[in-house]
Amino acid sequence: MSASNGPAPKRLAIIPARSGSKGVPDKNMQLVGGETLIARAVRVARETGLFDTILVSTDSPDYAEEAKRAGAEAPFLRPADLAGDRAVVLDAIRHVLDELAAAGRAFDLFALLEPTSPLRSVAIVREVVAAAEAEGWDAAMAVSPVPSQMHPLKQLVVDAEGRSQRFVKQAAKVINRQELTPTYVHNGMCYAIRVPAFRETGAIFGTRARAIVIERPYVSIDTPEDLETARELIGAGPFR
Repeated sequence: MSASNGPAPKRLAIIPARSGSKGVPDKNMQLVGGETLIARAVRVARETGLFDTILVSTDSPDYAEEAKRAGAEAPFLRPADLAGDRAVVLDAIRHVLDELAAAGRAFDLFALLEPTSPLRSVAIVREVVAAAEAEGWDAAMAVSPVPSQMHPLKQLVVDAEGRSQRFVKQAAKVINRQELTPTYVHNGMCYAIRVPAFRETGAIFGTRARAIVIERPYVSIDTPEDLETARELIGAGPFR
């Protein structure tokens, strides 16, 4: 799916922003670098020049108004059953695609930009989208390296009585850092997937997902401490 092989693909940016966060109240409206997390995600999506539509999926009229001020669409609110503490973002994505399809608006690919991962850049989003559209792939995601001291083979679980055991039971011995296979975690900066692959699998990983390794710092905001870290990083570095 590329412009060189036919018509340019229709692309949708989805920015999920439910209200009701317990760890950081009104988390998606918090200011980072002088703009709300919602506005920051919308701005980056706009600056890529990639998307035919940028849509914020939210259950909050106030968040919807913020999305519109930032230049995104928020044509409908997310139902309450898709916005609670146990809500799954995959269901919110399906809701967006179904609502748009019912209005006669079809897309070839969507990108998911989580507002709570505010250290993304225009270049990162462009790279992830290009990877998902490359021949042989149907999805891509931004990932960050896991520090070797936090490698799964070094992790433990602790039961109610305080007993510890290895999280990965196959890890029968301590492995030197040099022997560890590098591992990665998706960082929320950008996921991109072709819509048919999402419809088929129901997952943002599709059937063949490419990882785009991001070496710059990242933070996923779940706590007040995470929020302060994001503010400090953005205040100190080139994270526009």
